[in-house]
Amino acid sequence: MEDKNMNNLIEESFEYPEELAHVEHRLEMRIQKEKRKKRALSVFISSVAASVLFIVLVNTNTAFAGIVAEIPLIGTIAEYVKFDKSLKSAIENDYVQQTDLMAYDGSEKLLLPYVIADEKNLVLFFKLPDDFELSEGQWAGINLISMEDSSSGEKIEGFGYSSSNMSWEENKSNGLIMQQYNFSEGLLPKSIKINVSLKRETYQEQGDEKSSNADVFSALEDEKYPLTEEVGNFSFNIEFNEFAKPITYEFNQEHTIMGQKITLKEMKMYPTGTEVTFEFSKENSAWIKGLDLAVESEGTEMYSGRSGISSTYDETKDCMKVYIQSDYFAEPKEQQLVIKGIRLLEKDKEFITVDLENGAFSPEVEGMQLAKVSRRGQKSDLIFSTRTSNDDMFGLFASKYTDSEGNPYEIRSEGSSGRDTVMETYLTVEYPESGIVILQRSLTPKLFLQEPIKIPLPVK
Repeated sequence: MEDKNMNNLIEESFEYPEELAHVEHRLEMRIQKEKRKKRALSVFISSVAASVLFIVLVNTNTAFAGIVAEIPLIGTIAEYVKFDKSLKSAIENDYVQQTDLMAYDGSEKLLLPYVIADEKNLVLFFKLPDDFELSEGQWAGINLISMEDSSSGEKIEGFGYSSSNMSWEENKSNGLIMQQYNFSEGLLPKSIKINVSLKRETYQEQGDEKSSNADVFSALEDEKYPLTEEVGNFSFNIEFNEFAKPITYEFNQEHTIMGQKITLKEMKMYPTGTEVTFEFSKENSAWIKGLDLAVESEGTEMYSGRSGISSTYDETKDCMKVYIQSDYFAEPKEQQLVIKGIRLLEKDKEFITVDLENGAFSPEVEGMQLAKVSRRGQKSDLIFSTRTSNDDMFGLFASKYTDSEGNPYEIRSEGSSGRDTVMETYLTVEYPESGIVILQRSLTPKLFLQEPIKIPLPVK
C-alpha cells in the first residue's frame, strides 16, 4: 500500500511541481499554470508540504531525480528566442509552461521540458539526454510523425511547422531543439499526443566552394546525403495551461497595391505573435504570394515578419494570413501597421513550358532566365537565374510538374544559391519523350513599395 501511495505522489508531482505555482496578471488576463488531473492530493497537502514532497521525491526516486537534473533553466530557452520579440516577451512575462516530460524508445530517451502555447501557435523545446553523443560534423534533428487530439483521438491537420537542428558543439553545451507549429486552419486542442522521431545526421564533405554544377546536382540527388541514423520514435502527451485570449482588431479596409486590390480584414494578437488576415479580389491579374509587414511606433520599426512560418493562404488563393512579431504584454500605444513590400505572380504566367531540347521556356518572365540545361540519361539538370533583392532566397517552383501529355512527376531534388541580387535555382527533372515539361511557379521576388502603406492601429 505504501509503494502505491508513493507512486501516486510521484505521478502527481510530475504533473505539477509546486514551485511553478506563481502566476502573472497582464492585460487583465490571468495566465494559469497547469491544472491537475487528480484533485485528491490538493485536498490535504498544503503548498509548504507539497514543496517538501518535491524535495523528498528528488532525493528518494531515481527516475524523478534524473528528469529534474536534466531540465535546463528557463534562461536557457530565452537564448533560443532572443531574435523573436513575441516569444522573448512571452518568456519574460512567465507565459511558458514547464512540462518535465520524458519519453523512451527502448533504452533511448528524449526530454520535453518546456512549451509555449496559445490557440494558434505551439513552441516545443526538446532536450537530448546528457549522455547523448554526437561526433564532430554530426547533427541531431527531430521530425514530426503525427499529432492527435487526446480527447477525440483524431489526427490533427491544417498546420505547418519548422524545426531547428542541433550541432555537435551545441550538444556539448546541453543545447535544445526548438520546433514551432502554426495552426492556420484551426485551433490548437487543449490536450494533444505528439509523436516525433529523433535522427542523427552526418554530412559528407562536398569539397571546396568551386565545385562544378555536376557536383551540385549529384549532391542534391544523392540519397545517401546526408547519412541518417534513426535513433528512435517518441510520444508525448501534453496537457496545456489555460490559453490566453487573443486581442482582436477589426478593419475591413481595402487598398490597391501595384494594381492589385487587397482587403485588410483583421488582426489577432497572441502571446506568440500577431496574425494578420487579408483577402484578395478575384478580379486581380496576379496572385499575391507574400506581404512584407512591420509595426512602427513614432517612425521606428518595432516588429516585423517572423522567421520560420511567415504566411499561409487558403486553397482558393483569395485569403492570406501573415504572421508578425508583437508584444502581447506591453501597454498599448499609438502604432501603425506598415505594408512595405509584396510578392506578385501574374496569373497567366503561373505555369511555364520548358523545351529541354532547345533550352528555352515560355511565356517569358521578367527577371528570370534559363541559364543552363544539360541531359544525364533519362534526366535533365536545369539552372534558372532570377533577379532578386539582396538576400531574398525562396523556392522558385512547386514540387509537382507534368509533361506535355499531362503525365505527373515530382521534383526529387532542388537547391538554390545566391549572390548580390541574383539567385540560382538548381533542379533535376525526368526527360520525357516529348522533351517538354511544364513547371508551376511557386514564389516570386519581393517588390518594395516606393510609398509604404501605413494603417493606424486602434489603441484601447
